[in-house]
Amino acid sequence: MVRMNEFEYNQLSSSSKQLSPFIHQVGGHSSIFQYDKNTICKILAPSELDFYQSMPESLKNYTSEFRGIVTVQYCEDESGLIKLVARRQKNSFDDDSLSDEQDMPSPNDPQSSDSMARKSVQLRCSKDGSIDYSNSLGIDIANYEQGKTIMSTINPWSLQLCKKQAEKLHSQLVGDENVSVSQKYILLENVTARFHNPCILDLKMGKRQYADVDSDKKRQSKIKKSESSTSSKLGVRLCGMQVYQIDSCRYIFTDKYRGRMLNIEEFCSSLVQYFDNGSTQRIDVISGIIERLEALHVIISSLVKYRFYGGSLLIVYDGSVNSKCIDVRMIDFAHTISAKTNDDESSMCHSDPDKGYLHGLESLIGIFRDILNNGGKNTVGIEPEK
Repeated sequence: MVRMNEFEYNQLSSSSKQLSPFIHQVGGHSSIFQYDKNTICKILAPSELDFYQSMPESLKNYTSEFRGIVTVQYCEDESGLIKLVARRQKNSFDDDSLSDEQDMPSPNDPQSSDSMARKSVQLRCSKDGSIDYSNSLGIDIANYEQGKTIMSTINPWSLQLCKKQAEKLHSQLVGDENVSVSQKYILLENVTARFHNPCILDLKMGKRQYADVDSDKKRQSKIKKSESSTSSKLGVRLCGMQVYQIDSCRYIFTDKYRGRMLNIEEFCSSLVQYFDNGSTQRIDVISGIIERLEALHVIISSLVKYRFYGGSLLIVYDGSVNSKCIDVRMIDFAHTISAKTNDDESSMCHSDPDKGYLHGLESLIGIFRDILNNGGKNTVGIEPEK
């Protein structure tokens, strides 16, 4: 329903959970929401759900844990405040990590500051039907220029995607306030949950991003993006980045549009910037990242008939200077082709590992080694190791 009074909303929320924007989303084209401290949710894509439910055991330490399915309903209260309310499916994965207590961080909780930030992110529908944030965040979004590197406390990319999703759902209700609008979402582990100040690198992997089933128009669009970016040479391009700055307690953000414009030298410089906290270079976390990338390379090399088209790699380290916590995870499997789905003629030709993805990993390992060996200095002009 469009308009709900306080009693109606309380009735709905008693068996459900209100979602909040996932403020550490740095890439992607559809919004991700936070279910609880340890869990996020994204729109269900049948092919991605199938992958999470049947992935090789060897990949489970390099992907987010799948935690079930929810139905998300779009609601507006009497004042126009927008709420997205999630109801878990009865057969959904049940785990203690999805309890309501996860929404109650302690003062020492790594993401207690995130909890406060999320509470300030509130969308409202005006009487004229326009949707915007109920505070100064609306101005931040209006001033946000795609392709520009900016500094802020909350990632404007995630805010923009949340607003677009709310506008899309609201448009389905125009003219009929009695209709219910809902979508299926999958629940996934929040990889950033254990980081105080997550510095995140979202990288599109592989030379080829289109899937065998893509239309010719979509295929040509993805080929063009690859050929005009570092994907064609390095097998990887920047899709989003946030780096915590300890002097200002804010983040530097870079979006996918900026990432597409980078040449090889600028891409290398961006990876140098990724380790720059405004005071020093965090070369202390690079070795751990390289080790994870090398281990992932071994695993991907063993996966014959798998193609991770359109997939991304998430690299995270903690911006807190006393922490060496890092993580590397594969994300986005909506266009992944696996041995299980390789029954059609277009997929039968895949009988070896995903060389494009492997090339991207090799490029990253080489660049990170160069940054480490040069003490975090600019590596412009240094060719990645092969």
